[in-house]
Order: sequence, then structure tokens, then C-alpha cells
Amino acid sequence: MRIIFLNTWCAKTGKVFFDYIASSSNSVDIFALTEIPPDLFSELKSLLPGFNGYYDEGLFDITMGVTYGQAVFVRNNLDVKPLNRVFTFKNTPTDVGFASPFIIKNNLGSFCLVNVHGKAKPGNKFDTPVRLKQSENIIESIKDIRHPTIIGGDFNLYPNTKSVKMFEEAGYRNLIAGFGIKNTRNEISWKEFNKKQYFADYVFTSPDVMVKSFEVPYVEISDHLPLILEFEIRF
Repeated sequence: MRIIFLNTWCAKTGKVFFDYIASSSNSVDIFALTEIPPDLFSELKSLLPGFNGYYDEGLFDITMGVTYGQAVFVRNNLDVKPLNRVFTFKNTPTDVGFASPFIIKNNLGSFCLVNVHGKAKPGNKFDTPVRLKQSENIIESIKDIRHPTIIGGDFNLYPNTKSVKMFEEAGYRNLIAGFGIKNTRNEISWKEFNKKQYFADYVFTSPDVMVKSFEVPYVEISDHLPLILEFEIRF
């Protein structure tokens, strides 16, 4: 199976974004997306007729002037059970992080997928008490789910933070570190924010997820790069 995790940047790049999603749909089973306004979710539903879409509304962002949440699109031959949203924190109406967990079942068994959009502010992506609590809440919320687990998305964190290491300490494999990924951002991001931040996005897998391949191709379809995981589950 294959998953793409991507912060879409609200599809601000236009045609190149939609072309990428359309072409990827031939080989991808699950899209786990963040920064999805309601109208973009509707567009993606039309673009992905072979998938079932699940939308989790987020917040109004004053700086971008949009309401956006996150969405998961799952190929329609897979059974999906959405679980309760996990608020990683909730301290201001314009900066709310959350995780959307799902149980997904194929003909072999079930696994847990958690789509994450972590706290964006402050923009430096260092540890803060709230970000540490954010990681703790995500880990605690799924610790009793007895399924192989994949956690991914835009965590808004640097690699050397305690907030990232907490997932490793909980027994998850950090694929960004394990595969020597050099960055998950691109020139769009660096020009837009006038600084070079190389990391924000991660995928963590439990030991019973067999990773067949993991890549972060350099494509300018968003201000983030897509994280592409091909995997099997050790049932």
C-alpha cells in the first residue's frame, strides 16, 4: 500500500498541485492532507472519484484569510472507521493543532492511521511546553489501539526537538531520520517566509509496519514536499 502525506498550502500553486494529485491517484491508496479549506475538499472529492473522503474542519487563519482543516482520501476498496479527533492543544482560536485518527482495514487486517497538523506558532519550530504536550497527547491517545500504526503529517517541528524524540522513545520509527531525508520544504517556502527552514514534516511507524520504501521527492506543488510511504503490515 502507498500513502502520501502532504501539507497542501491550500492548493495555492494551482494546476501543478491538482495535476500531481490526479497523476498520483493511479498508484496511491491513501492521501493524508493538511491545510484543506472546505472548497478544496470538494474539489478533491471530484478529482478523486475512486476514493472516499473524510474531512476534519480546523480553524480560521487570519494570516491566510481562510478556514482550513485536514482530509484523508482512502481508496474505496478499503474500509474506514474515523476515530475521535485528538486536540493536541487548544490555546488560541487561530492556532489549533489536532490529529485525525482512523482505523483502516484491507483484506488482511486493520491498521491505524493518524493524520497530524501540529502547532504552527511560534514559527521557529523549536520545543515549547505546548508542543511537548502536543506530542504527549498524540502518543497517549493511541497507546491502547492494538493495531499497527502510522503517524504522519506536518508537525511543525525541527528534527532535534524533544517533541520529535518522544515518538522515538515511545517505540516508533522516525522515517525522516531513518532514511536520511535532508528536507521537507522547498524554494516556495524559503521565498514565501524569507528564511530556510528545512524540516516540518514526519512519518512515524510502529514496529509491525514493514516499510518497503520511503521518499520525499523535490516537487514544487506546495510549500511542503510530499512524504511517500510504501508499506505492508505484519499481521
